[in-house]
Amino acid sequence: MVQKNTIIGLLSILLIISCSLFIHVYHQQQRIIEEQHSIIARLTHERGFTRVPHSEGMSSANIVAVRSDNHSGVIGKVYVEIKEGSGNVLINTNPFVEPTTQQSVREAVEVAEDYTKMNLSNNDVIIYFDINGTLIGGPSAGAAIAAAAIAALEGAEVKQDVAITGSIEEDGHIGHVAAVFEKAIAAQKSGMSLFLVPEGQKKLTYYEKKTKEYHLFGITFFRVYYVPEEIDLGEYMNGKMNVSEVSTIEDVVSYMLSYKS
Repeated sequence: MVQKNTIIGLLSILLIISCSLFIHVYHQQQRIIEEQHSIIARLTHERGFTRVPHSEGMSSANIVAVRSDNHSGVIGKVYVEIKEGSGNVLINTNPFVEPTTQQSVREAVEVAEDYTKMNLSNNDVIIYFDINGTLIGGPSAGAAIAAAAIAALEGAEVKQDVAITGSIEEDGHIGHVAAVFEKAIAAQKSGMSLFLVPEGQKKLTYYEKKTKEYHLFGITFFRVYYVPEEIDLGEYMNGKMNVSEVSTIEDVVSYMLSYKS
């Protein structure tokens, strides 16, 4: 009987300690949240940000990627939706989105917020990818995401005959990406009238695949090798699609967004 009472007493003490810890942690979290809101309000005032209107905004932009199975370019879309919320950036991971792309999405949203001078602390930004089931990897969709987010925030339209490849940096500059040639071919085949690339990547080295056939003792052999070729994308497209370089988010907006008068 004494042992049973001892166990009950210990359990009661543990329960009291657990409740006390929970209350302490809860109050600590509330204090942190209040401090964050205070900081956000101060920064909003100092930097001249305005809050996003309660009306929801949605926009989309063309993105290009390279398939992992055959290394060919493929074009799709990224959708950006802005709703009332609590400052979250939510990414639809179907198709699968690699961590590098997830980081690029967050940087793109921050650039859009800074560009528009709008405060997203009371909004959630939801990102959807639609690119034929292709795994999304790398930061090359960053510029397109930033443009779509800006359009959603400002009520602008994204031109749907324009595609872009390029990463987005914190200061709004457009960074270099890989496989620009393959992406340009995909954009041209999809009927794009303009393809935007990072500054310095309109002229590039493309490694053309060559195959040579050999015959030896009645057996046919094939040797596969690659020959480097210097290409100007604008000239290579031969009027089928224009290619322009962009270096900042301001350049991207000027090419991709259309504002209602």
